Amino acid sequence: MKINVIGAGSMGIALSCFLLRKNEVVLTVKKGEKGFYDRGVVLREGDKEERFFVKVSEGTEDADITIIAVKSYDLAKVYEDYDLKGNVVLIQNGLTHIGIEKKGVNKIYAVTTWGSKKVAKGVAELTGRGYFRVGSKSVRIDLSFLKAVGINAEWVENIEEEIYRKAAINAVINPITALFGVKNGLVSSEPELWSIASQAIGELEVLFSKMGYHLEIEKNVIETCKVTAENTSSMLQDIQQGRRSEIDSITGEIISLGKKQGVEMGVNKFLYESVKFLQSHYKSAI
Repeated sequence: MKINVIGAGSMGIALSCFLLRKNEVVLTVKKGEKGFYDRGVVLREGDKEERFFVKVSEGTEDADITIIAVKSYDLAKVYEDYDLKGNVVLIQNGLTHIGIEKKGVNKIYAVTTWGSKKVAKGVAELTGRGYFRVGSKSVRIDLSFLKAVGINAEWVENIEEEIYRKAAINAVINPITALFGVKNGLVSSEPELWSIASQAIGELEVLFSKMGYHLEIEKNVIETCKVTAENTSSMLQDIQQGRRSEIDSITGEIISLGKKQGVEMGVNKFLYESVKFLQSHYKSAI
């Protein structure tokens, strides 16, 4: 199978390395950066490190499947800049990718708790393997290309519920870890942090219940904090490195849903505005 992977961030590199084991893969990178990958890409996991030589392009090629692994705020530009068609898998955090459409594209969502971080350009570290859930409202695909390379993917019928659940979990853990500079596990184990988390969860439960979803957010937040206790959230990594975070796609979109549904989102709004301030402060300081 031929697969385009757009985006050479940590998840794009990790997926490319796995898929390359049994497929033809084209990794699409930013213009002017192709030369950085002449010596291949590197994936670390635990105490293992492996170098892979993947075909790198500044465009896309005809392929059976295209996977877009860029940050949520870059997705619209990818849709604009590349000739996307056929089966396209979106693997973004947050909710903005729900509304984006393009003629000729069969939109497929992937929701995952795989953890990864970018070590350097072309070098990624896989920090954890969780679930990998895939679904679509317009098409159904065979997931054997993922399972064959060790990605334990499963097809789910109500993929939007999975997207909302993951967004709700991220809306609790990510802003709190970013604000207080802590790893995921402390969100549920430190009473002061859990007090904030519980209030945010309460608002989210009211919102999504009103929308017809029963997501068991508290249970899922606690479980996620437990299994990713030593992980540094992507939002905290972004803040520490002076990068733009995905707070708009996650909490910003949720606050917008709250306005539409008439649900007060005071704690989530506080978390949103605090991360926006911190993000601006770090950008100006670095």
